[in-house]
Amino acid sequence: MLKDSEIPKECKAIDGKYPTDFQTGILYERYDMYKQIVPPLSGKQAKSFKCGRQKGTIFYFEYSSATDRQKAEDFVRRLLWGEDHPNADHPEQIEHAENLLLVISFEKVPDALLAAIRAKLQKGVTPQLARRV
Repeated sequence: MLKDSEIPKECKAIDGKYPTDFQTGILYERYDMYKQIVPPLSGKQAKSFKCGRQKGTIFYFEYSSATDRQKAEDFVRRLLWGEDHPNADHPEQIEHAENLLLVISFEKVPDALLAAIRAKLQKGVTPQLARRV
């Protein structure tokens, strides 16, 4: 997750969860509904932000391996977007590193926040989310 020093100045951490659509909220809150289709989680967390006038949430999903993360990501892309990329009705951004999958849920992901997330992922992260499954 982004440390306080990594959060862009135009964003601030806030409480709550702000999925842009129903599917994203269900994926996070009821992940077990998909247990016949996706690998089990090692951990999950959510971190919400207010950037300008919009609120959104980064949903973090941790898997036991990069292979499990890829299997889950293939499913999550179809579930959230209904196609192979975001669209106007389903604008979530999906990012990953190793065994960590992120669903960035904003109407339009702020450029500075997306850049901070990608910079963190490029550094190479060792996901160890608190077990909240």
